[in-house]
Parts: sequence; structure tokens; C-alpha cells
Amino acid sequence: MEEKKKCPYCGEEILAVAKKCKHCGEWLDKKEKAEPVIEKQPAVKQTTATNKWKVIISLVILAIIIGGYLVISNHQSKPSKDAVVEKVDSEINFAEPEEDAEGNVYQNKKSDVPSQQEQNSADIPVQNTDDTNIDVYNSEDLLSLGEQYEKGIGVEEDHEAAFYYYEKAANTGDPAALNKLGNMYAQGKGCVKDMYKAASYYLAAAEKGNKYAQHNIAFCYWDGVGVEKDCEAAVMWMRRSAAQGYEKAQKALKTMGVE
Repeated sequence: MEEKKKCPYCGEEILAVAKKCKHCGEWLDKKEKAEPVIEKQPAVKQTTATNKWKVIISLVILAIIIGGYLVISNHQSKPSKDAVVEKVDSEINFAEPEEDAEGNVYQNKKSDVPSQQEQNSADIPVQNTDDTNIDVYNSEDLLSLGEQYEKGIGVEEDHEAAFYYYEKAANTGDPAALNKLGNMYAQGKGCVKDMYKAASYYLAAAEKGNKYAQHNIAFCYWDGVGVEKDCEAAVMWMRRSAAQGYEKAQKALKTMGVE
């Protein structure tokens, strides 16, 4: 016969080897299995959200650092045309010779524009005169007249008259005159400003070997003014100008980072 004992909690008789009372349900040895501790779900969610924000903030900071580095690197490796202008010349696109092909300095040359009395007697052309008389003057004379009217050398400054003589000289195909006419269009002197026409005259003069026009068309290509932007063409023309000893072109190449 199996040995029995009384439950210490309810007094009912149970088996001696029983670990739990069948009557009251109490554990006799109080060694109940511990329930596993489970983290509260809200705490898990909060920790996960915090980690996500840390990742997002880190990515944003990294993107800002990389973006700043790229902007600075691009700015240093490819200087803008404005930066080149500031370091080289305040009117970088308006390069023109200090002297003509014969060594005559236009700005310092004595005025070739005659007095009104001389004009009447010698039929010297002035603005709005018939083209018949203008044909007797060569491109050098026309350039000199245009320079004097543009700068007011010996006569009252008159950009329209200067444009008139430069245009007549350019019609002869003279490269210096073509460059001069390009400058007039670029600055809107004596005409409506037109960078497309300016660039076309610069290019025509540059192709004829004019170092000043080569310098000017180089900057047109560099900045895409009057022509489609083309840095390779810009460097090519600037090198040609520099090769002829034009100091401004040599400085511009250094500023562009080209040797």
C-alpha cells in the first residue's frame, strides 16, 4: 500500500511522493518553474526608432561633407571665367593691339582726321558719306580713323563714326579690323550689342592669325558667349595667342591651369 500524507495547506490526504496537492493545487516544495522575462514591446520600439534616427543623421552629415568636398574640388580644378577675368584683365574679352602691323601705335598716333576745311577740299570721308569716296582708303587708314573717332583723338569721340570706319576696314578682310569690329559689337559701341556677331568677327580674325582675336574668341568659347561652350577650343585658341607672345593670353593659360 502506497504511503500517504496530509497536505499542509488544505489538510486533505495525498500521496507521500506527491509534489502538488490534487485538492488545492498548491505546490508542496514551492519550486515553481520561473516564467521567462519578456521585454516590454514599447521599449523595443523606442530603441529601434532611436537607432533609425541615428543612422539617418549620420548619413545626412556624411552627404554634406562629401558634397562640400566635391564643390570645393570642382571650383579649384575648373576656375570660372569671372575668376580668370579678375586675375588677368578687367576687360578680358576686349583685347586689342597697342600698335598696328607696321608698328604704329594707334593711341599715340597723331590725328589723321583733317580739319573741316581740309575735308571739304580733299573729299575725306566722314560718317554717312557715299561709299564711292571711302574706297580710296586702305584698311590701315580706315583703322586709324576708326581708332581716332572711338578714342576721341583729335576729334570729338563718336562711336558711330568709329563703327563705320571699322566696318569698312573689316570688309577688306583685315584681321585687325575684324577684331576691332568684334570689340564694338561686344561692347555695344556705335551699334546694338550682339555677342553672336562679336564672336563671328573674333573667329574670322583668329583664323587669320590675329593674336588679340585668338585671345578674345578663346574666352567666348570658355564661357559659351556667342558660341557653344567648348573648353578644348578655348584652350587651343588661347595657346595660339600665347605662342605669339601675347602676355595676357599667357597669364590666362596659367590661371586656367594650362601650361
